[in-house]
Amino acid sequence: MQTDYGKLTWEEVRDADKDRVVILNVSATEDHGPHMPLDTDTVLGMAVANGVGELAPEEVLVMPPIAYGFNEHHKDFPGVIWIQPETLIAFVTDVTKSLAHHGFRRILLLNSHGSNHPVLDLAARKTVIENEIICVSASYWNLCGDRINELRNSEVGGIAHAGEFEAAMYMHLHPELVDLSKATNQNLHDPNTKFFNLDLAKGGGKAMLMRWWSEASPDGTMGDPTVADAETGRKFLEAAVEETTALVREIRALPILERKDHH
Repeated sequence: MQTDYGKLTWEEVRDADKDRVVILNVSATEDHGPHMPLDTDTVLGMAVANGVGELAPEEVLVMPPIAYGFNEHHKDFPGVIWIQPETLIAFVTDVTKSLAHHGFRRILLLNSHGSNHPVLDLAARKTVIENEIICVSASYWNLCGDRINELRNSEVGGIAHAGEFEAAMYMHLHPELVDLSKATNQNLHDPNTKFFNLDLAKGGGKAMLMRWWSEASPDGTMGDPTVADAETGRKFLEAAVEETTALVREIRALPILERKDHH
């Protein structure tokens, strides 16, 4: 069954099961250290989304990605393309409004860039309010954090940005585009912190401070890519696909509730 939304004809969209979950990956184009490409977030996010399509083809449709995100704090590193949060919310909600117009009732905004998370949370909420459908936002690493921690080679702080997690998965997908000879350990974790744990697989910080990236990182890396390997990357990706599929199935099972205005 076709899961690539862009490969459908208009008649196939008309006749599609409108309870299939439409996955929209929103990512970023930005620095990932000297050892990885600018398209890391998009490549990994789409690998997860398309993996769900392969695992549950009758349950999802996968949209073309939005490859630009909220990341102006990275712009001291050449190559970054940044979108203002208000613009990104408006763009995403125009996409979801279009899908709702065509009858789709269940959408997953699948985030693959950390700073998009609050933006997509708001976009999902606006979608629900304006279209009265189900729209969920989730960052894929949050769905599989426990499994990542069972597999990882790095210490706490090693999985943040262009660290072990992303480097390993990209090595699994495109080993020729990752050069670990240029990678360095940029683990900035403070073991004494109570609120600012930067490790994504450990749940991230309980409080948020996002500095200019060039203040926090000398090379665009935060974490430890030096211990990454392709086989662990394959297992990371498998975990992300399986847990995202589990989320999709929960979304499909959610009831469409009737709104009641009590004025």
